[in-house]
Amino acid sequence: MATYEYWCPRCLKEFEVKKPIADFDKPAFCPECNTEGERLISNFASKTGSTLQVPSKAPFRAKSS
Repeated sequence: MATYEYWCPRCLKEFEVKKPIADFDKPAFCPECNTEGERLISNFASKTGSTLQVPSKAPFRAKSS
């Protein structure tokens, strides 16, 4: 299961949905108002050896196209 982040245009809040990677293109609905959410681009970190590497810039949040 992958975690996807969404933005609710009605509540103006972010929410997360866990679903199979095969379902990534299916819509997700806000748990508060049931409005279809807009998928966000997520920030990530990776581990190489014993070092955790994270992006040096502030988190980037934007609607996917």
